[in-house]
Amino acid sequence: MKKNIFKIFAILLIVGLANSCKKEEALNVDFSQYNIDNPVANTALDKWLTTTFLDEYNIDVIYRYNRFYHGDDRDVASVKVDKVQAQMQTVLEGFILPYRKIAGTAFIKKMVPKQFVLFGSGSYNPDNSYTLATAAAGRNITIYAVNDFNVNVPGDVVGKLKTIHHEFTHTLNQIVPMPDDFQNITKSTYLATWTTTPDAVARDNGYVTPYASSQPGEDFAETVSHLLVFGQAWFDARANSSTAIGKAALKAKEASVVQYFTNMGIDFRSLQMEIQNIVRNQYKYQQASFRYWMGQNLYKTMTINLEDGVYAANGISSEFATAYNNFKAAVLAYSSTQKYHLDFVQLRFESTNVLTVRAAFSNATTQYFGDYSFNYTINTTTGAVTFTKVANATGTTFSNGALFTVPFTNTIQAYLTGKTFIADWLPPTITSANYNSYGGFYLQGTPTNNFYGLLGQTL
Repeated sequence: MKKNIFKIFAILLIVGLANSCKKEEALNVDFSQYNIDNPVANTALDKWLTTTFLDEYNIDVIYRYNRFYHGDDRDVASVKVDKVQAQMQTVLEGFILPYRKIAGTAFIKKMVPKQFVLFGSGSYNPDNSYTLATAAAGRNITIYAVNDFNVNVPGDVVGKLKTIHHEFTHTLNQIVPMPDDFQNITKSTYLATWTTTPDAVARDNGYVTPYASSQPGEDFAETVSHLLVFGQAWFDARANSSTAIGKAALKAKEASVVQYFTNMGIDFRSLQMEIQNIVRNQYKYQQASFRYWMGQNLYKTMTINLEDGVYAANGISSEFATAYNNFKAAVLAYSSTQKYHLDFVQLRFESTNVLTVRAAFSNATTQYFGDYSFNYTINTTTGAVTFTKVANATGTTFSNGALFTVPFTNTIQAYLTGKTFIADWLPPTITSANYNSYGGFYLQGTPTNNFYGLLGQTL
């Protein structure tokens, strides 16, 4: 039985060897269809990366998988090629170009990391957290979780931008150390095991995130990135919802950050404005909109004084100016013996639906307030706002307001009621000196018919 088996095997082996000696014909197979990450291919993506980043900024964008770039102790997925350009376009628009415009071409070309490495998944850590990005030696930024990136989802874009700005702050700190005063603001509450710290505890201790509470370097980078990308309104809301000690710490950290950039010759507020304009207008991030923060009742007052220079510099609609100035004239004409001047009109947002419109008027010695009661509604998605006059509350200020009931009804009240307005950051021409300080409303369908004022966060 064994002998027969060996004979059969010998025959098969001979046949196999004979066949192997036959001349092979070339197969017409395009392997690029099966390996789109061909390292020798000069694809359209490669050309775009070269022109946009390598030629202009000497930045090498590495997206083809290489274990060397993430370390041997982690398993990290490769990036999907169709995610690369969208991710790097965001890096360009939301990070490089704003710095280039505000800090200057020489600064960004010198300071920007010279290597961006992309991976598809996050890099998971032993404490069950995972790394979204890293910076190394002031010259490398590695971005993880690119496969989850969707440029059409504003939250994805903003989240990635926040991470990129965080890592670039580390790069800056490796060249220009963070200020000593920042490290001492909450020195006693840093905790390496930050993953066990609830967000509310971190907030009340003066941190923008629990991760910021891990150590000063991460705290500084988190503070910078949140101010730039999430914006001043977000930061102020965080501080306002903290304890008195936590708020003081957050505002002290903000001041330290602004000074750090000033010392490098960078106007932080101009940089913040540039990035916020992109986040708000290009990426349509809802939580950066004025309508969102009005819905959160962050802003308690909006003060309008048409004698302020901001209106001469930025303009005001003729429709509102007419109502305001006619009311001002009526206040002046109220008494022939006692002349009163309209100092300002202030919208006081008592809650998310109750509004008091206050007229401040004064004679030669004393300022008085005259109040009028309204309700308002706001759609935080569309920004649509309506104002409705209701019966006045009682008290001295409402009695003062009654002195001018008729002219108020015919001017300011007539302008506000019976219309739909849109809440927005106004005026669009505001400079960085007043950025984040003004907001207002324009008539739905007619943006040129608008009013705006100085915002306040306390009544």
